[in-house]
Amino acid sequence: MSVRRDQLLEATIDYLLANGVSGLSLRPLAAAIGTKARLLIYHFGSRDALLSAALSVILQRVQEEFLTMQREASLERALIRFWNFATDKKNGGTLRLIFEVHGLAPHHPKMFGAYTRNALESWRRLLVQKIGGRRREERATLIIAVVDGLLLDYLATGDRARNTRALKGFIKTL
Repeated sequence: MSVRRDQLLEATIDYLLANGVSGLSLRPLAAAIGTKARLLIYHFGSRDALLSAALSVILQRVQEEFLTMQREASLERALIRFWNFATDKKNGGTLRLIFEVHGLAPHHPKMFGAYTRNALESWRRLLVQKIGGRRREERATLIIAVVDGLLLDYLATGDRARNTRALKGFIKTL
């Protein structure tokens, strides 16, 4: 990748984390990050390709955090550490963006469907590697569903304490 492309991608990521993806147009995005829409097209080919690249980087960064946590701890401890990371106020933009994209995917499958399928599949693969015993695939799917549901509840209500208690209760069942 070129240095300029990397800079544009990082600026786009910052913009998306602050503003989300709903109604995203290249001209306002370009103006906000100090460039021109045609330069974004030159480097990324299309708005959708730029968005896909940005979302992929965000997913990769979040998963790298989880991988670091799971290497250093049991699955249960890694889930608590990840929860604390995900619900930290400094990561609020990331959490909101991820759920915004997952919510838009059923209505805009061409734009977000591949990303959401890939994100869920890559999370499942990460967990399957960490989980021992039988039915690892099903258990990984259940963990993703529960954590996603609790994170969505947290986003909607702001009740971190209740959702943290719920996560700890769920972890005891593992």
